[in-house]
Amino acid sequence: MKGIIFTNFADFIGEAFGLVVWQNVLDATALEADGSYVGTMTYSDSEFMTLFSSACEHCQRDPIQMQLEFGRWLFPTLFSKSPAAVKLIDNLKEFLFSIDTIVHVEVKKLDPEAKTPSLNCVEIDENTLCIDYLSSRGMGYLAKGLIEGAANHFEQKANVIITPSDNPEKFKLVVTLHD
Repeated sequence: MKGIIFTNFADFIGEAFGLVVWQNVLDATALEADGSYVGTMTYSDSEFMTLFSSACEHCQRDPIQMQLEFGRWLFPTLFSKSPAAVKLIDNLKEFLFSIDTIVHVEVKKLDPEAKTPSLNCVEIDENTLCIDYLSSRGMGYLAKGLIEGAANHFEQKANVIITPSDNPEKFKLVVTLHD
């Protein structure tokens, strides 16, 4: 997992729960990198999951709630780092279609080893999208939080329903747009 996720998770915990809580998370967690992360480096997924679990415990959040909160918080940061073509998009629907076709393509150009999630978007009708999410990290609720953060960014009302599957790596997200 890219260090940018680690550094932003640290910022999120510090802002939402306090720097003392973040330090307590680090002190209570055996980490390979000792809690020092560089945004451009790659770290093991297991390191993030260990850190995430410890943060859930220290912040008294269940993993779903923490993923949702972090996703909503993280969206503006990730969007600010998007390719120029994506920054020209002015609506949620077009943005969601751009994730796999532009954003993840550009990420892989910069880092061919990057393991981006797969998001297959299908338009059900004018106001409804179905997104099949697949990631070895199984953080579908983070994806839901990011979509909710995107809706807020585009000032668009959207209802996001997530359905896990028997496979912890797969989720289905149905996004209904409202006027």
